[in-house]
Amino acid sequence: MPDTAVTSPPVRRSLTEKLRAEMYLALLDWHLEAVLLGKERRATIKELRQALANDPRDMDASLRDLGAPKTLAEQYAVDAHRRPLWSIGVITAGAALLVYWTVFLSYVFGMLAAVESLGAGHANATFFTIEVGAFSTAESFGISWTGNWAWLIVPAIIATLAFLLGARSWRAFTGVAAPR
Repeated sequence: MPDTAVTSPPVRRSLTEKLRAEMYLALLDWHLEAVLLGKERRATIKELRQALANDPRDMDASLRDLGAPKTLAEQYAVDAHRRPLWSIGVITAGAALLVYWTVFLSYVFGMLAAVESLGAGHANATFFTIEVGAFSTAESFGISWTGNWAWLIVPAIIATLAFLLGARSWRAFTGVAAPR
């Protein structure tokens, strides 16, 4: 009698089950970034995606058996060294820039509202070394800031610091993981 592999037909999953599996795999991918290189990480995620798709049990049981994404990622770690999380650094830098520009524009538009409430006039102020201005006349109103390098350097410094902290870049230079 020849050996034949018995394969079951693929399990049909609902949209919510597929979304839960993808969310789990996305979180796992973020945690795996600290312990596996890109090619290995993608192969691991692909393998787990196929295993979840072919598991005949319901998605709750499958995900419960895998455990928390962070715990599962730690099981894939070959050594105690953790790598920087560059994608988290990019997200952190983007969020820091969004907060900076929101605060900056709120400050400038607040100046404009103050000048306009007083009638026609002009006001100057400084925001993180950047000279800003607001003016209001009967015919027009507006805001301005200086054209020197400060308006580029300040956000660049904020984004760089946020990136380095968010990515946990010190991991690139240390050989041993910090105690948890």
